[in-house]
Amino acid sequence: MSTLDFLASLLKMVSALAVVLGVMLAGLWAVRRFMNKTGANVDDGRMIRVLSTRYLGPKSSILLLDVLGSVIVVGVSGTQMTLLTTITDEDSLERLRSASPGGNNGEPFLDPISLYKRKLKTLSLAGGRNEPK
Repeated sequence: MSTLDFLASLLKMVSALAVVLGVMLAGLWAVRRFMNKTGANVDDGRMIRVLSTRYLGPKSSILLLDVLGSVIVVGVSGTQMTLLTTITDEDSLERLRSASPGGNNGEPFLDPISLYKRKLKTLSLAGGRNEPK
């Protein structure tokens, strides 16, 4: 095999690799661009907050939710969610709001999922900004 044939094969291989990497990077850019759209459908924990969760057994729990200022109690099983009641008593509502850390600041009380979501969001935002400051 001559040197010229080897260089031609190497050039073909490198250009094919560049095309594949370019397509992958363009796909990644498109996914990030369309997944980061914010609009009326994006909640970010402002409209629905989990105030408390009590696990009753395997695949069953009771959730205390704050939905746009109304506190509702929802039963969750492996196959369905059921509205149990809506809390309207002002004394109970005040006790619930004062039980959460920070009072009425909207943070869920001991909600590990939202803590991990915030950590992941912070990491993803930090990963996207690698420019020197």
